[in-house]
Amino acid sequence: METAKIRKQGNSLVLTISKSLGYELGTEFFISKETDGSLILIPKVPDIYANVSENEYKDMDTDGLATGFVPGGAEGE
Repeated sequence: METAKIRKQGNSLVLTISKSLGYELGTEFFISKETDGSLILIPKVPDIYANVSENEYKDMDTDGLATGFVPGGAEGE
């Protein structure tokens, strides 16, 4: 298991991540502090919908998988 130490840089605290973990310079993360004090880092991924044209991701149901589908529970409300 890798370890890291918080250090001060200017007015910020910095947590250095080891290069051996395989992240590239400039990788951004979402950070969550849990109630037990642990930190969860989740790498941001590109927004796949940022530059799409209208109807590019529309489900045309060409495979017929949704034929006869009847929603149940809260989906049908």
